[in-house]
Amino acid sequence: MDRLERLEAIEAIRSLKARYFRLMDTKQWDELRLVFTHDLKVLTPEGKVYAEGGDTYAKALRHSLEHAVSVHQGLAGEVEIHADGTVSAIWAMQDVISWEDRHPRTGWKSILGRGHYHETYRREDGAWRIATLTLTRLSLDITWPEGHEPA
Repeated sequence: MDRLERLEAIEAIRSLKARYFRLMDTKQWDELRLVFTHDLKVLTPEGKVYAEGGDTYAKALRHSLEHAVSVHQGLAGEVEIHADGTVSAIWAMQDVISWEDRHPRTGWKSILGRGHYHETYRREDGAWRIATLTLTRLSLDITWPEGHEPA
C-alpha cells in the first residue's frame, strides 16, 4: 500500500468501528452483520473461540442487547497496517448497558465496563470488515436486580 492508500484504510477502519458501536446501540441488527467478515472469530482474552461467524455473533449481540439501552464508546484507536494488507487495531472502550429486566444469560441489571477491543480487519466484498475481535476488560461494575445478587 502506498501512503495515501494506508491513510484511506486507517480512516475506513475508524469509520467501521464507529459504525459497529452505532449499529449495536441503535439495534440495527441486519446492518450490524455487515461490519463482520463471514468467518469472524470472537475470542476470549485467553484465546478461546467464543463465537464464530458474522451472522452468529450479530445474533448473539441481538439476543444480549435487544431489551437493553446500551452506549458503547471506542476511543483512541491504535490502527496498524501490516505488510500482507491486513490491519489490526486496539481501541480503548467503555460500555454502559442497562437491561429492562436483566441480561438473558448472566442476570445483570446493568454494567459499566472499561477495557480494550483488540481486532483485526480485512477486505471482504470490497469493504473493510472486522475479522477477529477480543474484548479485554480493566474493570466491570455490575448492578444486580434487587434480591438477585449472586451467592
